[in-house]
Amino acid sequence: MSANGIVQLARGRRLVVIAPHPDDETLGCGSLILRTRRSGIPVAVIALTDGDASHPGSRRWPPAALGRLRSGEQRRAMARLAAGRARICRFGWRDGRVAATGDLRRLCAQLVALRAGVVLVTSDADHHPDHQAAAGLARAAARRLGLPLVHYAVWSRVGTPRRQADRHRAAKRWAIAAHRSQVGGYIADDPAGFRLLPSALASLIDGAEHFHA
Repeated sequence: MSANGIVQLARGRRLVVIAPHPDDETLGCGSLILRTRRSGIPVAVIALTDGDASHPGSRRWPPAALGRLRSGEQRRAMARLAAGRARICRFGWRDGRVAATGDLRRLCAQLVALRAGVVLVTSDADHHPDHQAAAGLARAAARRLGLPLVHYAVWSRVGTPRRQADRHRAAKRWAIAAHRSQVGGYIADDPAGFRLLPSALASLIDGAEHFHA
């Protein structure tokens, strides 16, 4: 499914992006979010976890502090995608344990409260278990509520840095840079913690965003 097709599908509705972690929406569909907002379509994000398990060895950033840091990074990234006023709903589920801690009824209730028109969620082709669990929950919720569902790829398109003309690339790069805990050495006391490698960033920034219904 093309980005233009999603924008057309979302006209007159709210686009709701389900992000297993605070950065998935930027990495997987940042250009689409920007395009959607510039078309006047409202956007909301449901952050299933706070991403507080990315640096388990850090003393400076224990889970609660890291979760707050990453939530702030997400808000900053959304502002850089022209969605600074977008509603971000935080569920606080266990990072790495969405399959065990997810709640379908809560997700359905939130989608109803947001008056969702089109729902985006990570692809179950992504190797991360939280991405796969999010995809399953979103499918069940969309089926129950009769909502169109579109999957966006994150990790399943890393390694295919097919450069494509995209006038939103610079804005997306700037938005990804807002997630400083994930893309740089900001958290210096856990060298084994998660960090997006340059090769992965090249795929996610320069490659085309992938969607399927």
